[in-house]
Amino acid sequence: MENKDIIDIENGRLHVLEDQVLRGNLFTHTSIGNQANRINEVESFVFGLIDVLIEKGNINEEEIKEATARIRQEMVEKGEIAHAGVQLRMDSEKDKLFTPVNCEERMPICNAICCKLTFPLSAEEVEAGNVKWDLGQPYHIRHKKSGFCTHLNEQKGCCSVYDNRPKVCSKYSCADDKRIWKDFEKMELNTEWIEKNLKERKMVLQRATMVLQ
Repeated sequence: MENKDIIDIENGRLHVLEDQVLRGNLFTHTSIGNQANRINEVESFVFGLIDVLIEKGNINEEEIKEATARIRQEMVEKGEIAHAGVQLRMDSEKDKLFTPVNCEERMPICNAICCKLTFPLSAEEVEAGNVKWDLGQPYHIRHKKSGFCTHLNEQKGCCSVYDNRPKVCSKYSCADDKRIWKDFEKMELNTEWIEKNLKERKMVLQRATMVLQ
């Protein structure tokens, strides 16, 4: 291997690392900024409202404490508590019915489009270290600028971590996914949805999610 080839490889690796660091910083700054703005607005409103009600004798401090505790519990139960956007997957103990897909026959048509979908990894998958996660959207599967999963060999159309692939990948079936196929039997792709949602990867924090039907 010539020095030029080695330099090109190293530059490629640095480019990927730079992209991930940039996404990580964007995620951090955006998340912190959004949370800070939300907290500031809520605090200003709530404290102002409480002061007015107490001054008018409509409520007392004990009533405020009891109501606050009740609302906090309701928000926890409904999953409405504000957080930094970090997400891990919790798998169900019962596997859903899997519909087999003739991937080899469909590959020339779909071009492994399911590998552009995103999903959070489980704690076990993250800790195992076999699969890379996106620094800009922890702990979701990492994608390349092309939009495809970083573990997809685009030339061969195969997964480079197939034996250690996430459970979502092994259990996902596109047979009932209307986002992918307008007509599964006729192999008619839903090109409108795909063009709108699965284009070349850009600096965004929300992506189309892989779901088990």
